[in-house]
Amino acid sequence: MKSSLKKSLFVGLAALGFVAVAGSANAQTASAKSYAKVTSNKALTTDATTRNVNVNGTNAIYTKAGTLKGAKVVATTTTTKALANAQTGKANFRAYRVATTNRGSVYYKVVSFDKQYRGWVYGGKSTSAFAGGVASYATTKDATAPASTNTYKLSSTSTTANTTLFKAPVWTQYKVGRAVVDGKTLTSTDAYKDAVLTFNKAVTTSREGDTWYQVASVNGSTTNGLVGAWVKASDVTQTNPQSDTSVRFTFTDPSGNVVKTLDYSKANAKSGETLGSLTGTNGNYSWSLPTGVATDLQSKINATLNGTGYSYNVSANESTLAQAKAGSTVTLPVTKGDVVYQTLKPYVATKDDVTSTHLLTANSKSAGAFFKGSFKEGDQTIDISQLVHTDDNGNVQSHSNSLPAVKTYIDGVTNNKDTALANLNNDVKEYAANFYLAPANISTSDLFSGTKGSAFSSQDVLNYLAKHSTLNTLKSAIYPVFNADGTVKEWDQLNLNATSANSGTFGSSPVQVVYTYGDGSAVSDPFSATNNGSSVNPFE
Repeated sequence: MKSSLKKSLFVGLAALGFVAVAGSANAQTASAKSYAKVTSNKALTTDATTRNVNVNGTNAIYTKAGTLKGAKVVATTTTTKALANAQTGKANFRAYRVATTNRGSVYYKVVSFDKQYRGWVYGGKSTSAFAGGVASYATTKDATAPASTNTYKLSSTSTTANTTLFKAPVWTQYKVGRAVVDGKTLTSTDAYKDAVLTFNKAVTTSREGDTWYQVASVNGSTTNGLVGAWVKASDVTQTNPQSDTSVRFTFTDPSGNVVKTLDYSKANAKSGETLGSLTGTNGNYSWSLPTGVATDLQSKINATLNGTGYSYNVSANESTLAQAKAGSTVTLPVTKGDVVYQTLKPYVATKDDVTSTHLLTANSKSAGAFFKGSFKEGDQTIDISQLVHTDDNGNVQSHSNSLPAVKTYIDGVTNNKDTALANLNNDVKEYAANFYLAPANISTSDLFSGTKGSAFSSQDVLNYLAKHSTLNTLKSAIYPVFNADGTVKEWDQLNLNATSANSGTFGSSPVQVVYTYGDGSAVSDPFSATNNGSSVNPFE
């Protein structure tokens, strides 16, 4: 009896052991099948500067695609989140390979600019754009360059090191370092201790917030090997500083050569204050100078240009001069006759109907980059301004992703809701097309000018605009594209292209320019967009 019991127990335990082993084997097989496989692994070949990216903390970085067998963590989500918010360019990343798995997932191989982190990060479900745990990243933002008449010197130099002059602002491009002059890396800066520099471009680094200048000339030469190099604004000293309460007027001849320079201050001037003011009568606004300022400025300009054979008429250019700000430099071209700036008056029309035009208006500063109009769709008021709230300077304070009024309107449509939605979105686009963002990088010397009384053709106007990309193609205010439930599908913006203009006479009334547009394009990061164009504007 005991023997039989033992045998029975033994067989039972053996059977259980077999089940356990079989279960373990099956579990291992299932686990092995759960891993993804790579179906494509390619090098990225687009321009390297377009592959600067930032991790965002939603995904970790692995030694291989995270769902592959054997993938190990290089940087946790805690680390990638810290890198995303780091205030040093060392945390910038460059993407250089892309892989796709049999599950349709995309992974990018990335490396930090300081080479401390290298590995694969989840990039969404499409190779057409960075997504998932990584996003395109601009390592710099455009800044205002010093006036071309301002001159500078390096604040300090060294006979043994170069920590000042670089091929690109530090940590803004991967593996790009010190400046290269005549084919050789610059290892010391002593050769430039007395060099007089001018700059023609400026950027601010996105993480540190440092401003950098690009060298335009060295001791007056634009062919010097150092031209094109970058230096941090804090590492140079201006040699001809102007008072922040004065406007520096630089008078240039038709060849661009400087004839004379005048620093002018009005009484009790403050930094950043304009010489004149914007005033309006019956809804018509224009810039003007106080009588005393106009008279005094004309007297000082006459004295400055005395003996040069050149003259400049203040009253003919009052609108431009009134907008000049204390602390800025304004270039004024002069000829042997009176030069005047011709004001342009922009209108807008669709590319399909250029005969129906509407006045094109500058988007207000407080609206920022966004269309904030309100209109009726049927019996429903659609108030776009409810979506984005901005301060007086146009900076976004808060925003919403839905507008209940749109849902209410669509829900009330009994037939063909798709057509109703399409019509509503088209109406939003057409209203937004009536507003443009202030064009950037326009100085007084870029205005449409000529001798007073001389004629210009419509083609002359179009040729002028073609030379200035930010005037030839204006950007509309950013506007929403809605889904039927009132949520915002995307934020779009129009390119407004100059297509026709009237002829006229310099010094006469504003000349009409017609801009046309087609379909809008999605704006990837609308809430960081700005409406901070140049203070000088050729449009009425």
